Amino acid sequence: MKAYGATNVGKVRKNNEDAFIILEEKDIYLLADGMGGHLGGEFASTMAVKDLKDLLSQAQDKEAITRAIQEVNERIYDKSLEDENLAGMGTTLSMIYILGKELYYANIGDSRIYRVQNKKLEQLTVDDSYVNYLVEVGAISQEQAKDHPKKNVLLKALGTTKEIDVFVQSLTWEEDDIYLLCSDGLTNMLEEEEILKIISSSDPKTGVEKLINRALEHGGKDNITVIVLTTKGGAQ
Repeated sequence: MKAYGATNVGKVRKNNEDAFIILEEKDIYLLADGMGGHLGGEFASTMAVKDLKDLLSQAQDKEAITRAIQEVNERIYDKSLEDENLAGMGTTLSMIYILGKELYYANIGDSRIYRVQNKKLEQLTVDDSYVNYLVEVGAISQEQAKDHPKKNVLLKALGTTKEIDVFVQSLTWEEDDIYLLCSDGLTNMLEEEEILKIISSSDPKTGVEKLINRALEHGGKDNITVIVLTTKGGAQ
């Protein structure tokens, strides 16, 4: 597995509330975009990726992966109750964990996971957002969703409730697949056509750097975090 990740605070925000971890020896790839009061978002996203990395290292099936995410959710929630400075904090989560030929993935919130296969970009995850709900019920179009005033309202986030429904999915990865994990600081700035063009023609490190630079050139209105991995050469 070849992978690279990076994060950038962007041009508007003072703090970077995104966090990511790449644990290549275990084929674990995690990205989180935090939210909350003073330092709450940074704390939640960092806690999410660090704690989940440790728990996933022992997980060997879908049920164990699901329990690991639920455990981290409960830990973040409990911490938000213990410290008033962290009250109301939460975070998105995008996760890829590869075991042999099986690639397990999950998301909570609006950070996304994409796959490039046969030169086509496919969004594997579904945004847990109010605007996406409006699109699904036919109340607004995809075009209207791009600039909707409630674009950032989430219906689900890690750590905001004691219990959370987690839907871990799996697929069999194919040789030369490319996977992208990203916060909405990327997808709110770039069209999918440009994302596809960049990651299809670059190695992971170059692709990540180009994506972040392009998001900054388009305004960099939010924190930007990107992980690109390719299965070229097989899983470790």
